[in-house]
Amino acid sequence: MLLQKPESSTKDCNFADLNGRQELNKLKLSGLTLTETLHAPSSIMPAHVHDAATICVTLTGHGTETIEGGRVVTGPGCVLMRGPNMMHANQYGAVPHRGFMIELEQEWLNTCRHFLRVFEGQRHFSGGLISALALRIYRESRVKDSVAPVIVEGLMLEMLGHASRSLIKTPVRPPGWLTQARELVHGRFSDSLNLVEIANTVGVHPTHLARTFKKHYRTTVGEYVRRLRLDWATRQLSETEDSIAEIASSAGFYDQSHFSHLFKLHTGFTPAEFRAYSSGAV
Repeated sequence: MLLQKPESSTKDCNFADLNGRQELNKLKLSGLTLTETLHAPSSIMPAHVHDAATICVTLTGHGTETIEGGRVVTGPGCVLMRGPNMMHANQYGAVPHRGFMIELEQEWLNTCRHFLRVFEGQRHFSGGLISALALRIYRESRVKDSVAPVIVEGLMLEMLGHASRSLIKTPVRPPGWLTQARELVHGRFSDSLNLVEIANTVGVHPTHLARTFKKHYRTTVGEYVRRLRLDWATRQLSETEDSIAEIASSAGFYDQSHFSHLFKLHTGFTPAEFRAYSSGAV
């Protein structure tokens, strides 16, 4: 299931419609269309549908999507996955909203039918592997070479695989102490927490904590903490003018070099590249 060579390279469109939407870049592949857009502050997209299934990623800014009678608040790193022809409306915040949308033709989806469940309705992901993979796809959409389509397809399949796996529920509810441990990690992700300290706080053995955490959250405690730090740093790079060194330190990384290495592995960007792309400087 190889993608064809792009029909057109990424280009600046320099147009804005009546709803304050400016199309910045578009890449058409076999079965996939990848579009980067900019929405004016406080602009509104009235209720509308897309014929194809869509994946929308917020790069900068905030917004609210109304869909299926509910509301989803989005910020940098948020990923929305919708089935085709789902009516929705969008309202954007007080700063420009930069977004990235992937449209998936039904023919493409039919070649990987085991992922169709992801598009039965709408899904919302905030941070973690799915957001990181979406950012890597965005980066590849900006690369003007013949290899990008193959890389995009591989990343798409990996992202949809994780999204599909997230729909599989664990057989039992997590115990109260595990929920407490997760909340502790969220509240102190930038601290030098270790497994023993977390286990002592919630009153279980460290080995039991490690095994149960991985069973329910499908990752180790250490990997979970690292993702929280990287997700937070992604938002800071997008929303603040703090230096990369300051962000690295505040997130809990050993030094800027260590942070930059892990950020590149996580998103495909260096911190400086991500800040430049998300601000529109590139």
